[in-house]
Parts: sequence; structure tokens; C-alpha cells
Amino acid sequence: MGGTPQVTGRTVSRSTSRWPAHRRVALAVGVGLVIGSVTSVAQTLLGGSALAGLANAVSPWVVAPFLIGATGRGRRSAAALGVLTCEAEVAGYNLTAALRGFGVGWPPLLLWVVAGLVAGIAFGAAGHSWRTAAGRERGLGAALLVAVWACEAVVTYGVILGYAGHAIVFGAVAVLLLVLLGRFRRQGAAVLRWLLPAVGLGVVGMLALHAL
Repeated sequence: MGGTPQVTGRTVSRSTSRWPAHRRVALAVGVGLVIGSVTSVAQTLLGGSALAGLANAVSPWVVAPFLIGATGRGRRSAAALGVLTCEAEVAGYNLTAALRGFGVGWPPLLLWVVAGLVAGIAFGAAGHSWRTAAGRERGLGAALLVAVWACEAVVTYGVILGYAGHAIVFGAVAVLLLVLLGRFRRQGAAVLRWLLPAVGLGVVGMLALHAL
């Protein structure tokens, strides 16, 4: 009988693992540059709205390295793609800001380059884990991405800044990611098992970032 072919986690794994390396690299750099550029413009367009946090936070920038890292052939490849994506985001943001007449200082630029290295490795590998992990590691990669949005909602916007509207937006995205990522390979229950330790790690990371 005819019908729509079923796309499974194994199918996605095979198709992405066949991508040539140069295609992955071009995708990482291109997507990163676009996101960085759009972020600079969005900071002005979104102004003081409840959506402004999407252009002034860490969480939105780690989604791309997570997804592009998921295309990596292995964990090292995924981490490298994550780093490329994050550093391209930093470059795209600062180049666009400079073209728009905003000054670019070396200390904050170096800080974000280092942060991009750490986040790229972590979330690139997390994306690969989400796509391929089995056994005890199953669900960990998705839990890390959900946790960073949840922690930014509670710690950054809820506790430190007290921006209720921003906190609600980031919390809603965290819930949406939990649902969508958990549906892939039916790992929702596994994501929930990892969520508490992932949130604990995220809280430490957020507090450390705000201390800099």
C-alpha cells in the first residue's frame, strides 16, 4: 500500500551523517553569521518589549550550535561545528554592530570569543547526543538545551533582573523545546530524568556568567 514514508531517528541519523564536511562547515559559518547579524538589528527593533531578551541572552545563541552539532559524524565533529557556529555568531554580531555605528570593545569581544568556545563545544556535543545517544546518556543532550532556557528564565530574568515578561517568554520556550526535542526518538522521559541535574549545572553557569 502507498503512503507517506516514516522518518525515524535512524533515518535522520543516516541522512545527516552522509553530508560532506565542507557542507557542514559552510552551514555552521553561514547560520552563525546570519544569527549574529540579526541579533544586532533585533536589539533595536525589539526595544523594551517582552521579546527583547531573545536578542540579549545566551539561550537563543546556543540553539544553532546544538542543531548544527546534531549533523556531526561524531562527538568531536559536532563540538567543532558548534564552536564554528558560535564564533560566527560573535563575528556576525560585531561586524553588523560596527557597520551600524556602534563601538566594538576588545574586552567584551574576547569574553564572547571564549564563551563561544565553551558553549560551542558543550552544545555542539549536546546536539550530537540528542540525535544519537542511547543507554544512560539518552536524553542528556536535549536536557542541557532545555535547562539553559529554563535557567535564564528563572535566574537571569526572574531573580536577577526581575523582568517577568522576559521570564515568561524564556520559560515558554523551555517548555516548547522539552516537548519538541523529547518527541525525537521518543526520548521525552529520558530528558525529564536528566533535567534536574542539567538545571543545577545551568544555574551554576548563569551565576558564573553574571559574576564576570
